[in-house]
Amino acid sequence: MGVDRVDLLQLHNLVKEDEWELALGRDGALRAAVEARDAGLVRFLGVTGHGTRVAAMHLRSLERFDFDSVLLPYQPAALRDADYARDFEGLLAVCAERNVAVQTIKSVARRRWPEGAAPTHSTWYEPLTDPAEIERAVHFALARPGSSSTPRATCACSAR
Repeated sequence: MGVDRVDLLQLHNLVKEDEWELALGRDGALRAAVEARDAGLVRFLGVTGHGTRVAAMHLRSLERFDFDSVLLPYQPAALRDADYARDFEGLLAVCAERNVAVQTIKSVARRRWPEGAAPTHSTWYEPLTDPAEIERAVHFALARPGSSSTPRATCACSAR
């Protein structure tokens, strides 16, 4: 890649219990990531995820390790799930308290593709297509205090 150090290394989609345990276990990916950080090859470590269980899993991840950032979906469709909305709010509170960067994704996702539908885009979700809806969705995501639609670990975690 032609760089001396990567700013942010994220452990991707730690939502399934067995994969979470493996990645955060004694000899898992987290150990290698910490070694890379300690060797100066990586500046910050984060965790990502998808689906309605991700906010709760990120809370568990932050109990196990002091991650610098989390990445997860934030859009009205996801927040209609009361458990997800509650877990998302709890996660944001913990992140604010610990100065953990919050990156949001999928602001223009309408929903998962309906059963039997032929996807018109190469995404796992059906995206919004109306320009006005897209603009409202992006404004919704960007208006949320304490989160960002772009990676901001460098500025959010600089005090560490």
